[in-house]
Amino acid sequence: MRGVTRWILLASLVAAPASAYAQVDLSGSWGARFQEDQPERIPGPELGDYLGLPITDGARQWALSWDPSRLTLPEHQCQVHVAPYIYRGPLQLRIWEERDPNTQVLIAIKNYISTYEQTRTIWMDGRPHPPEWAAHTWEGFSTGKFEGDMLTVTTTHIKQGWVRRNGLPRATRRI
Repeated sequence: MRGVTRWILLASLVAAPASAYAQVDLSGSWGARFQEDQPERIPGPELGDYLGLPITDGARQWALSWDPSRLTLPEHQCQVHVAPYIYRGPLQLRIWEERDPNTQVLIAIKNYISTYEQTRTIWMDGRPHPPEWAAHTWEGFSTGKFEGDMLTVTTTHIKQGWVRRNGLPRATRRI
């Protein structure tokens, strides 16, 4: 009987689709770690340091005219950071899954980011991105898919924000 149970288990594992093994549950609470990129995160890079980033002449001009003192102005002190930047900043991150209550199919992965109390949704159900004229937000519109054990996320519809703390912009249009 024990041998039969082993063969049934083995057969069920072989018969399972490969994608069933690929998904990783990221649910939980996560905190930022300041390791080798501490100078990038805390004091920020030097003005003019864009090494390794593919930027346009317009983005370079925008960044070179950056004045960090603008962040002392009241209207800029609570400026929300866009999704690509905020994950590298000071935050507490909580991740949970949204599943269909009947089928348990994964619909979305939700992120609550403590900094500026942002909630980001990564749609996992194959829905299309909205048209270009649709609203742009700080978090953008994200879809995701698992490629092996890696979650690949595509985000569009993000408002203009910053890639680095030295004024280098991340724009919705080509600068």
